[in-house]
Amino acid sequence: MFGINVNLSLNVPIDYLFEAISEHGAYTRFKAVRYAAVVEPGNTEHNGLGALREIHVGPLQFMERITVFERPNRMDYHIEASKPVSMQHDVGSIMLTSLSNSQTQVIWQSQGHIKIPLLGWLIDKKFTIDGSKGFTSILKQIEREYISHNT
Repeated sequence: MFGINVNLSLNVPIDYLFEAISEHGAYTRFKAVRYAAVVEPGNTEHNGLGALREIHVGPLQFMERITVFERPNRMDYHIEASKPVSMQHDVGSIMLTSLSNSQTQVIWQSQGHIKIPLLGWLIDKKFTIDGSKGFTSILKQIEREYISHNT
């Protein structure tokens, strides 16, 4: 089972951070993301509840459905399909808490299991390490972008 858990305090206002995380089509600005698009728009907002997004990270492709969209505090997602490896995805959640006008606490979690006989546990371990680095990199890049645009 993989378990990605990133807990960071960022020097970014909560509204800015939520917009950056929920703007799925703009994910290609992040280093590891090769492709990102909303395949089906959300029920009331393009990127909101019910939206289906396609994201390619390295050789992996994910179809993710937005299952909770509570602006500006929470966005949950479920990986419905993945290629070239199949996975069972149990948890996908990004929770934001405002610490001040310019600081936000982020807890980003993703848990599941890669479905490969015999080697799945090894890939789960690598996925945990790489996923934690990737999520942290995305959040730090958002922080850098905010600081560079507001100084």
